[in-house]
Amino acid sequence: MKKTKYIFLWDIDGTLIQSGGAGVKAIFRTIKELYKLELTPDEIDYRGRTDLMIAKQILSRCAVPFTSKNLSLYRNYYFRVLREEMLQSPNGNLCPGILDIVKTLDQIPTVKMGLLTGNFKKAAQIKLSHFGLWTYFSFGIFGDLHESRDYLAQTASELVKGMMGPGIEPKNIWVIGDTPHDVLCAKSAGFSSVAVSTGGFSQEQLGKVYPDHLFASFSRPSDFFSLFPFIDLPDKSR
Repeated sequence: MKKTKYIFLWDIDGTLIQSGGAGVKAIFRTIKELYKLELTPDEIDYRGRTDLMIAKQILSRCAVPFTSKNLSLYRNYYFRVLREEMLQSPNGNLCPGILDIVKTLDQIPTVKMGLLTGNFKKAAQIKLSHFGLWTYFSFGIFGDLHESRDYLAQTASELVKGMMGPGIEPKNIWVIGDTPHDVLCAKSAGFSSVAVSTGGFSQEQLGKVYPDHLFASFSRPSDFFSLFPFIDLPDKSR
């Protein structure tokens, strides 16, 4: 069995999938139904934030004490609503090229794919299972752990070392995401970064945080794979 040499850590929303607004709708529907408060998206800083940070903002805004019991109540209600919104969303889809890229990477023995996402683990599973992607990722660092993405990146570094040993160089751990937060958290851990503007941020905005590589989209998977000439790809991906 070939040893893992390269780790790909994927963001979810705007990078792997477009939920068609289901995630945002689920957040604000939860606020309305659970706390009887009407908020608009510009009242909560949610883009690129961890679900835990979003939950803290919501509980504070709704004058609900941040306790484990109240957090659990919010999470469970949100998960139920998220499932419903994913099923009802007519505009949800995979981001361009993602299925080909993920399927190809899954075939490479020296590559392991994980998730580095601000989503709660259960929310990540709901979203990715809806599109048939959940089983491609063998591990993950999720927004349950901490409100800071930089902390999640450091945790990812420790997890990778624990799983694979110290042999994988940080530059061979790639964070792929669609927000400046993804790029900055990669930098905080010494990882490489690939930014893609299929989410809410333009190439110009992403370029200001200096990712290692920047794409408009992954609609041409061959362009993505051209970054990794050192990885032995299946023939069909060359």
